[in-house]
Amino acid sequence: MSKSFDFEYTEVDTHFNKIVESGRTDWSIEKNASFWNEQARLDIEQILTRKENRRVAKNVILFLGDGMGISTITAGRIRKGQVNGQLGEDHNTEMEQFFNLGLAKTYNIDHQTPDSAATATAFLCGVKAQLGTVGLDGRGIRNNCPSSIGTHVDSILDWAQKLGKKVGIITTARITHATPAAAYAHVPERNWESFDGRNFNATHATEGCTDIAHQLAARTPPIDLLLGGGRQFFYPTTTFDIEYPSKRGSRIDNRSLIEELWKGKYIWNMTEMNKFELGSSQPLLGLFEPSHMRYELNRSQSNDDEPSLSRMTEFAIEHFLKSEKGFMLLIEGGRIDHAHHDTQPRNALDEFVEFDNAVGQAKRTLQAKGALDDTLIVVTADHSHVFTMGAYSSRGSNILGFGSLESMNISNIDQLPVNIIAYGNGPNFNSPRNATYFNSLNTNSTDYRAPAALPLSVETHGGEDVAVYAHGPWSHLFIGTYEQHTIAHKMAYAACLGAYETRDGCSKASSPRLISKSLLVFFFLFSFFDAFLHTTNK
Repeated sequence: MSKSFDFEYTEVDTHFNKIVESGRTDWSIEKNASFWNEQARLDIEQILTRKENRRVAKNVILFLGDGMGISTITAGRIRKGQVNGQLGEDHNTEMEQFFNLGLAKTYNIDHQTPDSAATATAFLCGVKAQLGTVGLDGRGIRNNCPSSIGTHVDSILDWAQKLGKKVGIITTARITHATPAAAYAHVPERNWESFDGRNFNATHATEGCTDIAHQLAARTPPIDLLLGGGRQFFYPTTTFDIEYPSKRGSRIDNRSLIEELWKGKYIWNMTEMNKFELGSSQPLLGLFEPSHMRYELNRSQSNDDEPSLSRMTEFAIEHFLKSEKGFMLLIEGGRIDHAHHDTQPRNALDEFVEFDNAVGQAKRTLQAKGALDDTLIVVTADHSHVFTMGAYSSRGSNILGFGSLESMNISNIDQLPVNIIAYGNGPNFNSPRNATYFNSLNTNSTDYRAPAALPLSVETHGGEDVAVYAHGPWSHLFIGTYEQHTIAHKMAYAACLGAYETRDGCSKASSPRLISKSLLVFFFLFSFFDAFLHTTNK
């Protein structure tokens, strides 16, 4: 009953892991037991050849799919295969080609089902926190400025920057949104993105707090590379947007933060980004939309000058690889989450596909530059969603549509077809169940909302564990089921950052503090022997 695909991605075969055959267009080969036996043999052989990489990670890349639960990965895998003419179910995504994986527990210290602010604080700062708080430990109380004083925690970007590494953030959401904000900001309320008078106001400022955009622009030293959306939060309400003349800034403090505080170059389109000198020491801030960046389908079908997540990823890695000391990079596919909240599976899965494309782009760029084995890549999510895929549909059925019309996919309650995708709650809870409504639907449309079981104006997060895929130095640390906050510690351990700067196996050359201590010891011994020789000569 669903209509044909109207959108295509270009698949690139990376041969990152030459594992069992995948990407099939029919399943006739699968009828013979020998096919499955051979697949199992190849899989075991590959596992037996794996070796642990224990070198110090010069570079660390954390890919964060916001809202990318396991059901999203499965459905996204099928979607990615199907837009490339495959059945889809046996497709291998880029992230699934990583050797090591585990599960992270996502709860916040005060909530069973988490939000993106506290989870980002966990996997970036290494501590669990209360829902809605950013860059604070568990003493910070949501929307309570005084509670946040003295509770700030540093992020892994801080740890990396202290050792002279380049640090950067890429996101398809606003650069001040919950996930990227946890890398640099400290606020008890994730919605304090701007001094807008509605979320953050003069009372909060008087109490000693600062909005997120202000913290970013004023940060010293600045973050080396920032690419995403969110221009409006850096400009006053009297300033019109450079790209959309009908839109204005959101700040009521009459401050233009980029002109006043930003210590680097500012750009707002891909043309300017492509002209930027790779390897330049000048910090770069690119804000490509007033709010969140456009959904990938809308971006790819338009003629505007907005980069894809894959292109921003390629640019950032090529830029940072020119640094001798390495880099730490956070790359967020932020709009998977937004589409799920609206119960729009087409946008959610297409955002997943582009996110996975960015993972592949990172692998190819690093491999081409000879830096893959020195780079720890971690791919995970902050939380899941109440997004489900089911029914008993035939192999290769359109993942966005209805179950194929066998008896198992016809409801024995109302004798109508069953959707493959549905949500546990959300805005389309009163979705009609009649043939006229079904025949009017285009489930491939970005406007289509999948049915929801419980009535809510906005679909909620899910509380289950999320997958963590890892490749590179010390990626074997990410095996098993563990608390989400340990992700920051494991990345830091691999790269000798923060509390793990002097762990066994870390090179003294990688630590300025150790170099300083060594020089002090040298000068002390030199002075001692000089005094001894001077006394002896007397």
